[in-house]
Amino acid sequence: MSILTEFIGNDPFMWAIALLLIIAGALGIERGVALFMNYHVKNKFFSKVKSMVKDGRIREAYNSCLTTSHPLSKVIAAVLYNANKGQGAIESASDIEIQKVLPGIQARTSYINMIGNVSTLIGLLGTIFGLVKSFSSLGAASGADKAAMLASGISQAMNTTAFGLIVAIPCIIMYTVLSSKEDRILKKYDEVVSEMTHLVVHKPHSETVNSETQFKEFKEFKKNG
Repeated sequence: MSILTEFIGNDPFMWAIALLLIIAGALGIERGVALFMNYHVKNKFFSKVKSMVKDGRIREAYNSCLTTSHPLSKVIAAVLYNANKGQGAIESASDIEIQKVLPGIQARTSYINMIGNVSTLIGLLGTIFGLVKSFSSLGAASGADKAAMLASGISQAMNTTAFGLIVAIPCIIMYTVLSSKEDRILKKYDEVVSEMTHLVVHKPHSETVNSETQFKEFKEFKKNG
C-alpha cells in the first residue's frame, strides 16, 4: 500500500482512478459470485425436475421447485402451476417470472465497462492538467533548471494516463467475461423453460397443482424465494 501511495502522491486524478479501481474490484467480485454461483443453472436439480415432468409427476416437480431458492425455480414453478391452463397461459406466466429474474442477472455489470472508460478519460485529463502545470512553471525557472523540471513534470503527468490504462484494461476484460456469462445463463434459462413448457403441454398428465393451498404457497414462494 505504501508503494501505491507513493506512486499516487497528492495528485487528485490518481486518487480518483484508485477509487474507481476499488469500486470496479468490488463490483467484479459481487457479479462473479452472483453469476457463477447464484444464477448458474444447476443441471442436476433441473434434470431431476424434468424427469418428474416426463413421468407425469407434475405436483412432485412443483413441490421440488418450492424447496430451492434458485431464481430459475420460480420460472419453472410458474410453468408447472399453470400446467393445465394451456400453452398461452404457461408462456405468459413464465415470461412474467423471467422478467423478474433478468434485473438480478444483468445488474451493475455495465458499470464495470463505464469505470474502464472513465478511468482512461480521467488519466488523459490528469495528463493534460499536469502538462499545463509543468509548462506554466517553466517561466519562473532558470535556463539550467528548465529541462530537468520539464522532464520531471512530463513524467509525472504521464503517470495518470498509465494508471488509467492499468485500471481500464482489467475492467474491459472483466466486463467481457461477465457479459458473456450473462448471455450463457440467459440462453440456458430459455432452453430449460422452453423444454419444460414443451413437456408440460405435450406430455399427457392428469395432475394439477393450482389448488387454493398451493396458490398461496406459490405466491409466498415468489415473494420470499
